[in-house]
Amino acid sequence: MGMGAGIARRRRHLMAGFMATSIVAGTFVWASEAEAARLLTVKANQVGRYARIAMTFNSAVPVKARMSGLVLLVNFGEPTTPAPEKIVSDIPEFVSMVRRDPDGTGMRIALQKPYRLNVQAAGEHVFIDLLPEDWSGLPPPLPPEIVADLVRRAQLAEAAMKAATPIVQPRRLALELSRLPTLTRLSLRLPPDTVARFDETGSGTRLTIPGAWRIDDGAPRGRTKPAIETLTVENDADGARLMVSPAAEYEIRTGRDDDGVTLDILRKAVPSDARAAPVDGKPSPDSKSSTDGKAADAKAEPASKPASPLTATMQKQAVAPQVTAPQKTIILRPAGPGLAFPFSRQPAAALFERAGIATLVFETAETVVVPAGDSVFETVSQPRRQGAFIVLSFRVPRERLLDLVPIGDADAPTGWELVAGENLSASEPLSAIRNPEVSGRIGIGIRLPHPGGATWIERNGERIGVVTGYGPKPAGIPKRQAFVDFELLPSRQGVAVLAKADDLLVRPDMDGVVIGREGGMSVSGVARPAEPALTAVSDLAIERTPWDAARSGNIGENLRQQLNDVVDAPRPARGPLRLILARGMLANGLDVEALGVLQVAASEDPVLAGQRELAILTAVANIQMARYADARKALENEFLRADPEARLWKGYLDAMAGRWPAADTAFRDTAGIIERYPDDLQGLLRAAAAEAAIENGDWAAAGRQITTALARAADRSVTDRLAFLRARIDEVTGQTSAALDTYTRLSDTADRPIAAVATLRAAILAHALDKMPVAEAIERLETLLLTWHGDEIEQRTIAALAKLNMEAGRWRQAFAASRKADALAPGSPISRELHDSAQELFDDLFLTEKGAKMSGVEALALYFDFKDFAPIGRRGDEIVRRLADKLVELDLLDSAGELLQHQVDHRLSGPARASVAARLATIRMMDEKPLQALQVIDATYQPELPEDLRRARALIRARALSDLSRTDLALETIEAESGPDADRLRADILWVGRRWREAGEAHEAMVGEAWRMRKPLDDAMRSDIIRAAIAYGLSNEVLGLERLRAKFAGPMADSMDARTFALLTQPNAVRSQAFRDIAQKATKADTLQAFLKEYRKRYPEVSVPQPANADGAQVEAKASEPPPSPKG
Repeated sequence: MGMGAGIARRRRHLMAGFMATSIVAGTFVWASEAEAARLLTVKANQVGRYARIAMTFNSAVPVKARMSGLVLLVNFGEPTTPAPEKIVSDIPEFVSMVRRDPDGTGMRIALQKPYRLNVQAAGEHVFIDLLPEDWSGLPPPLPPEIVADLVRRAQLAEAAMKAATPIVQPRRLALELSRLPTLTRLSLRLPPDTVARFDETGSGTRLTIPGAWRIDDGAPRGRTKPAIETLTVENDADGARLMVSPAAEYEIRTGRDDDGVTLDILRKAVPSDARAAPVDGKPSPDSKSSTDGKAADAKAEPASKPASPLTATMQKQAVAPQVTAPQKTIILRPAGPGLAFPFSRQPAAALFERAGIATLVFETAETVVVPAGDSVFETVSQPRRQGAFIVLSFRVPRERLLDLVPIGDADAPTGWELVAGENLSASEPLSAIRNPEVSGRIGIGIRLPHPGGATWIERNGERIGVVTGYGPKPAGIPKRQAFVDFELLPSRQGVAVLAKADDLLVRPDMDGVVIGREGGMSVSGVARPAEPALTAVSDLAIERTPWDAARSGNIGENLRQQLNDVVDAPRPARGPLRLILARGMLANGLDVEALGVLQVAASEDPVLAGQRELAILTAVANIQMARYADARKALENEFLRADPEARLWKGYLDAMAGRWPAADTAFRDTAGIIERYPDDLQGLLRAAAAEAAIENGDWAAAGRQITTALARAADRSVTDRLAFLRARIDEVTGQTSAALDTYTRLSDTADRPIAAVATLRAAILAHALDKMPVAEAIERLETLLLTWHGDEIEQRTIAALAKLNMEAGRWRQAFAASRKADALAPGSPISRELHDSAQELFDDLFLTEKGAKMSGVEALALYFDFKDFAPIGRRGDEIVRRLADKLVELDLLDSAGELLQHQVDHRLSGPARASVAARLATIRMMDEKPLQALQVIDATYQPELPEDLRRARALIRARALSDLSRTDLALETIEAESGPDADRLRADILWVGRRWREAGEAHEAMVGEAWRMRKPLDDAMRSDIIRAAIAYGLSNEVLGLERLRAKFAGPMADSMDARTFALLTQPNAVRSQAFRDIAQKATKADTLQAFLKEYRKRYPEVSVPQPANADGAQVEAKASEPPPSPKG
């Protein structure tokens, strides 16, 4: 059947081509009557043993040629204008002279020796071939570009003919098969009003659908056992027919509803007589009365009314016990004018209000028209379709309430009515509830009864998610409900959600409506009290005059005298004296000693312990020792919340912690306090204020702070820090040369903290200015990383080193640096930013061309060493799939299969799961595990898949079945498939199944018309011819062998397989030992690699690459080179 259909198609194609060529030729002849033809070009060239003269006219001109001795006479059917030609110079070995006829009706060509002529015309082209007299075989063919042009013209002519007489293309109806524990169901989805008829034919059932329909039975192929004995489909011009015959112990029940038709195949029920026969053989009184009642009911039924298939199905089921009829639903319509929207079946609907506009949404494929009604209904927008939804808008009328009520039977309504009344009908109020998810995130749920679909409406820059509801009783949101991420709009039916977040998700669920975000919903927290207003302070804990006095004179003697004063004073008077002593020690850098004095003072005097001076001095002492946590603890006392001096030092602590906005605000609010401080502390505080201003982008304020601080600070560490901050301002304001010079100077002369950070900035800036190559910059930062540890400078050095490694293509070092930063400071913004950059790099390396230069081994090592940087979600899944391809290229099939098996089992769903399952099945086939490949394909079956994906899975399934020796099921699986890949797979299946005659015909059909082309046969063609000859010989198919020899004896004689072909096609060759040797080698040949090669070409998205140790070429059965044996 397949070969016959192919021959018929080729014949129809050739006939169409000849008809189109004739039409075109006729057109050119008609045009030639209006003006004389012109010979445009004359070219000649030598091709092997013959020469070809090609003439091109502006229209079709009949040309004749004949030999007269050694002269070639060329006659044109009509006078033509001449064209330049170089025949003599083009083919001097064939032609010695050319002369044109004076009247333009031909030319004469003197030849070097006699030749045979072959004249071919193709439209406006004419080809004259000069063939040797000993030429044998078919004449040379037309050039391929000329043939292609003729085919194009034929297609255009055929298209024009079809356009004149359009043919109605049959519409596809997908036949779906599903299994339940009690039955097997075949279903067809039919549009409304489609005629379908069931007829019983013996034990089977025939479904007839007249009209332009085509039933596609590709999905159930190979999956019908054990319930279905046979399943056949007939598609023709009259319609489509489906024939189903159940197995011996099964029966068919048919049904029809609005969505289509179903055929349920289930086991035959046990006869009721056997179940209910009484023990004594006599009917009981109850059964008798029941029988009499049924007889009476049967007499009351009209005799002429036939039973429908659905009724017959119900009668076959057991009689259900009688139950009390449910109470009929009653919905009262409010008084007022209304607009009725009738439908063939009531759709899901939604009605909500926003800014005085009522929006009505219907989920229907039917056309909706606003009916004429009361003037109270003012239409804002006409019905517009948005996917599967129709959206209408009305202005909310004054002093009226809009309601949406069902119309028709309350239990089976057929539409909706929009009512404008003074009150509302009874409805079910809805509200939002918290819905914790399994991942720990928070979602919002709304229990909408019978939810429909969801859509998004764009209006005035707002996004409103709408979920419709079926009713019949209206259910909506009674009043507006505001949340952090969204707002629930008032609705009478359905749910409307105004989105405040771009990634808000609104979808229907089994329990109603689910609202969420990818990272979880934002929930309300505990409100923090506002910062209190700062109070005025007359006396500071640190004043300029006492501080400077403590730093002058004989410092040691002064401190000794203050200590003696403390010792000599009575206990109640020691507290203030200790504060004076501690302040003097702080002024002179004796921070540890000062802190000890303050602690003793607090322990001896509880009143002093609660005063601001002691707390602030304690904080300053801890700050000067870099004990920032203890300093903040000292400033967290309640009595210091509104203290401006405490606020100043809190700002300094914020700056040390990198909280720049809070620090900058604190320094601005306490500028007057800083002015009252001594110069050395002003330098320290103004340096921190300048850095906070720089980090917040206020270069001018930072510059003012630096200028003031430089005029007052004397400590070298402070001046170096201020110089570094000035260089930072120069860098961001474009004065990069000055900034680089300052960084370089500070890296050589400043103290270690400033020198380290200056070295870091110098390397980064020099590389950015192309004054330092990336390798030297990396070397400097690696040296710095070895000599400086433990603070933000180390974090920034690691981050800069990672980015330079990324730039240099040193991926492993970049990922290692990012991992080191994560370990050093997991919560640091620098570490988080670096981690995000590493994730982006990981993403680019495995999903873009950035990582194309990586070898397979390098890519695998990089992934498994740093897979914690892999993204989550779909992109992470794609990386895993590409990694599986890398594993396949390295022939690590087991590892690749484990990766994809995890994806199929735990990560994916829908078509994506089916696609990855096809890749996994391919790997199982390559690993010689056809049973596992079949199990993967069957476990991920879905009735509705894209056509290419469905076809790819069918081919893999058929190949697996063939390798399991289930030949009939494999052929049935791809019975409806066509194309070169399906034809080759079908031939391989027949070969493996040892169906020799059919295998020979399949291999011969794949070669096609190659024997006519007079071109050398390629390796694949010769392999198919050899296999066909072997198959015909093994099946003793004499006619097939003679046909093969007649067609391919010439082409095969010029190939390296000439001796093998001659041996295989000679009479009684099958009895020879040489034939048996060749046949044995061919039957052992593995064709899986050839199948996978074609599969990869056709379906690159669901296939895996070729392993590095597999050549992928098709195995050929040759006498001179035996085919390889299969693996294993």
